[in-house]
Amino acid sequence: MTKNQDLRNRLAKGDQETVSQIKKSLKDFDDMISIEVPQVSFFEHRIKLQHKKARKEWWKELLAFIGTAAFILSFLFLSLFHQPEVFLTVQVLSVIFIGSYTFYVKRKVESSHE
Repeated sequence: MTKNQDLRNRLAKGDQETVSQIKKSLKDFDDMISIEVPQVSFFEHRIKLQHKKARKEWWKELLAFIGTAAFILSFLFLSLFHQPEVFLTVQVLSVIFIGSYTFYVKRKVESSHE
């Protein structure tokens, strides 16, 4: 039993040395690398820039939407007042297209869930 206890003591001592070497190496590694935390003003500046960029993008998208809507509405009003047949044809075709597209997508989604 003394041999087993002696062996356990040597293994425990070796484990302790290994742990202490790992801790020392990690401490040296932490000391070598310095991490600089930016100032609060840097983050505030970044947030302001991001906010300005988002606002600019929002206005750009809004103007594109308004322009597209104006074009579509002007086409529909012109066709309604000058050529009612074209207007009714476009309306009927759009309803048929939307209905068939909705049915197709719904069927595709249901088949993918099976």
